[in-house]
Order: sequence, then structure tokens, then C-alpha cells
Amino acid sequence: MKTLAAPRQRAVRQDSIRNQQELIAAVGELLREDPESATMPAVAERAGLSLATAYRYFPTLDELHRKFMLSVIDELHDSTKNLKSNGMELFKDTMAQWLKVVDTYGPAMVLVRSREGFLTRLQAGEPHVRALERVWGPPIRQLMDEAGVDWTQFPYAIALFNAMFNSREIIDLKTVTGLSDEKLVNRCSKLYWAAIQGLRDSDD
Repeated sequence: MKTLAAPRQRAVRQDSIRNQQELIAAVGELLREDPESATMPAVAERAGLSLATAYRYFPTLDELHRKFMLSVIDELHDSTKNLKSNGMELFKDTMAQWLKVVDTYGPAMVLVRSREGFLTRLQAGEPHVRALERVWGPPIRQLMDEAGVDWTQFPYAIALFNAMFNSREIIDLKTVTGLSDEKLVNRCSKLYWAAIQGLRDSDD
């Protein structure tokens, strides 16, 4: 009897993972297609699961939204973690991947907003912000070194990046300027390089 227990446990875990993935994918689709319709019953139906099952994994719609955002940032991390470039080139390469993510998920991402500020969430170790730090920490720290900015200023440097180039601002920039992704990467990189140098002599 004991030899049958392990496969059963693995099957249950696999079902759980698959169900959660289906719910995350479903809420992302609905947020992109018709945000007003992205209720938990609609998400459960899109995922092919019962409402009770959906609530078992995500007790609130807000929790599901947060998990969706985390999955997006994890996807970005997977596409950037093996980049071989350094300094400004690494920043540009990471920004290019960020633009691709925003192209795909941006309309859904802008609808998922936190009630707290970025620095507060960074200090608290909020999972979404920690995921962003895994992606943007290496290129931002390398730029800080090149600009002569002390690493104690890193929280402000990454908060500055978030304020300038979160999904809402990227969508706005693309809409207003009509720039190609390549030109937008160059413009954003120059803007951030100029902005980050303002932290060099900060005493705060």
C-alpha cells in the first residue's frame, strides 16, 4: 500500500499546479480581452474549473491578479537571466525583453495595481517587487557602478526605474511617440542614464 502513496501524491500536486496555471492564464486572457468581465466566476469558467476550485487556490480575485503579475515577471526573468552583455548593453538588452513583455501583457498589467508605493513594497519584500529586483538588479547596479553611484542608493535607483518605465508608462510612450522598439530602447536607456546620475551626490 505504501508504494502506491507516492505516485498518488505526485498526481495531486501535478493537478494542483496545472489548475493554478490554468487560472492564471485565464485571468490574463480576460484582463486583456475585457477587463470588466474578469470576475472570478468568469475566470473559473475560462479555465474549465468550478468556482469552488478557483476559490480554493485563490481566495480573492486580488490574490489571483498578483499571481498573474508574478508569473509575467518570472517569464521576463527567464528571458534575461542568461544575457551575456554588461553595463549599458545589458540594460538595453533587458529593456528590449521588457518591451516584448509589455506588448503581450501590458493591457492586463496596467489593471493590476498595488495600493502601496514601490519603496514600501521593496522594503517589505513583496514578491512582485522582489521578482522585479531579480530582473533589473544586475543591469541597474552595473549602471550605478559606471555612474559612480553608491549601492546604498539602489532602492531609489530601482524605484526611479519603476516610476519611469512601468507598463503603463511604456504603453504611453509607444502610443505617443510611435517609436519602434529599437528606438524606444535607446531613448529609455539614455533617459535612465541621465536620471540615475542625479543619485550620485545624494545625501538622502
